[in-house]
Amino acid sequence: PNTPSPPSSNITSTLHHYPDSNSKSPSEGQENTTNPPGIDETQSYLPTPREIWKGLNEYVIGQQNVKVALSVGVHNHYKRIAVSDAIQADRERLEQQQSINMMSEPSSMQEAHRGLTDMNIAQYGRTSTSIGNNPLTSTASQASSSSEDESPFCQTPDLTSSHSDPDKNNIAKPDFARTIEDCELDKSNIVIIGPTGSGKTLLVKTLAKLIDVPLVIADATCLTQAGYVGEDVESILFKLYLESGQDIERCQRGIVYIDETDKIRKSGGNVSISRDVSGEGVQHALLKIVEGNVINVPKEPGRKNPRGEFLQIDTSNILFICGGAFSGLEKIINRRVDHASIGFGAQMKKDTDDQKVQGKYFDAAIPKDLVQFGMIPEFVGRFPVIVSTKGLELENLIDILTVPKNSLIKQYKYLFAMNDVDFHVSECGMMEIAKTAHGRGTGARGLRAITENVLMETMFVVPSMENVHTVYLDAAAVRGDRKPILLKDPNMSVEILEQLLKDCDGRLEDVEGAETVAIDKDIDPDSTFGEAA
Repeated sequence: PNTPSPPSSNITSTLHHYPDSNSKSPSEGQENTTNPPGIDETQSYLPTPREIWKGLNEYVIGQQNVKVALSVGVHNHYKRIAVSDAIQADRERLEQQQSINMMSEPSSMQEAHRGLTDMNIAQYGRTSTSIGNNPLTSTASQASSSSEDESPFCQTPDLTSSHSDPDKNNIAKPDFARTIEDCELDKSNIVIIGPTGSGKTLLVKTLAKLIDVPLVIADATCLTQAGYVGEDVESILFKLYLESGQDIERCQRGIVYIDETDKIRKSGGNVSISRDVSGEGVQHALLKIVEGNVINVPKEPGRKNPRGEFLQIDTSNILFICGGAFSGLEKIINRRVDHASIGFGAQMKKDTDDQKVQGKYFDAAIPKDLVQFGMIPEFVGRFPVIVSTKGLELENLIDILTVPKNSLIKQYKYLFAMNDVDFHVSECGMMEIAKTAHGRGTGARGLRAITENVLMETMFVVPSMENVHTVYLDAAAVRGDRKPILLKDPNMSVEILEQLLKDCDGRLEDVEGAETVAIDKDIDPDSTFGEAA
């Protein structure tokens, strides 16, 4: 018998065969030298949402709901591309086969076979009902069509070729999965809201490293309405075109992340004669692109030239993700959820500045809240998925310092290792950095600002000192009580230093082989580092 070919490479009817989602992937411990079922050898492997989630989890701490939403959105984006390609190939195959049949059959047979199939509604026909004897038909017509009485009234054409398996959809087969009717999959654009420094942009940057489709991060603050000073919205698609290697087909399957979307909100209630060209005007200009249309993008950036060359980019299969802090949205949600009341059982006023309260309000956001914030309804309606990031707690900030692959402590260790110097931060030192950043309310960005200012003088003097082998940072150095400690004695280790500091009540004067960081007096002794932070 003929060997059945993979469904992705041989689509012969309006029913497709898809592999079971419960089958294990190669990443779950099984060695698989071949591609998964239903996937061409020339196509890349379709990552599961869990695999994408694991990749994001290696770089980003917390924000599990956003990771799940992005993983599902990107996975479905891959599926939508595969289905779109399959439907397009199926249409081309149908057109080619119909043209061959039309050329092979005589004109009289073509007229006789015209029926519901010409109107593309053959799927509504019956496959087992014959014409039979009809009392309304004349005897002459019955005599002329006696040879055709056994044919069905309306039959779905069998498009299977002799090379395909006729029992491909037989439920007795062990590899039988699911058969569904073709349909076009719509995209589900995503809006990510959350406080600053919670990891919105980092999630998308990490996603760009994991997936095999072009992804571009655009800034909404520099966009203006067409005809005004600034970048047009078409510049986003031009950046995606460049990111895809100037390949139109690859560009039309990419992902666009528009950062700082809350900055293009409508202006306040004050009526002005001038148009809102950087706010509401940008939202109107983005409508056609986000919805999915063929957009004319100029090949040369800058002012549009009517006589210039344009690229026609179809945005129907481009996934759009918007992100922004949306500061003040929690107050709008508070007015909607917690109505004012008095008496027994009245709801107390909640502090919207608290991160936990703010996170609960962001989780309850609906499109109506975004409209009240300043986004137009047409723009919000094109983003059906709304997810929110949480404000980082103290434990999250400590994990951000050490756990991710490119954590902050690992980066400073790498910098000092280039000078053959070790870098060590005590547990109390990391706790103090996290507490300071948590108190400032700047999220993960505050961690680098604090660490950079604390280590500024250390990074200045260490490259010019040859006998330093370790830089030690503790809570006292982070608070500013003293400078970080440099270990010079080869016999002095971090464990010995910590024990000596504990015995001497933190006085470094009684410890030999270690000293604090000090800048030469000829380098402006009146200036100090770290006050601006």
